[in-house]
Amino acid sequence: MALRLASSRVTSLTALRQPTGAILFHAAVAIHATKKTEGSLHWDFERALSIALVPLTAVQLVGGASPATDILLGVVLPLHIHIGMDSVITDYVASRKYPTLNILAVWGMRVATLGVLVGCYSINTSDVGLTEYVARAWKA
Repeated sequence: MALRLASSRVTSLTALRQPTGAILFHAAVAIHATKKTEGSLHWDFERALSIALVPLTAVQLVGGASPATDILLGVVLPLHIHIGMDSVITDYVASRKYPTLNILAVWGMRVATLGVLVGCYSINTSDVGLTEYVARAWKA
């Protein structure tokens, strides 16, 4: 008695023709509108702030105190620190795991950044300037 294998109907069917063009993977997932604080725009802004700090710091070290660069440093440096701390909060205080703590951390960081900006403005306008302030603190 010979063993006979039954042919499957699936193999005898021809494959359905797929339309050419863009294929939508995961089409059931809703696509949200992009925000300016997410994705490549946010990354580009971070890189621009980081790159701007290099010449600002170099000009201050080589040329000494200058009101224009003091004001620029008083804005760029706190924003750079703010974005870095925002990344730390996003990574380690996830909103889906710690929703209340995340909100407190984000708003605490925003208040602290605003306080630092006001402090830098105050040092630059009514005191010796940010560069001279750091130089005096360094020598003390």
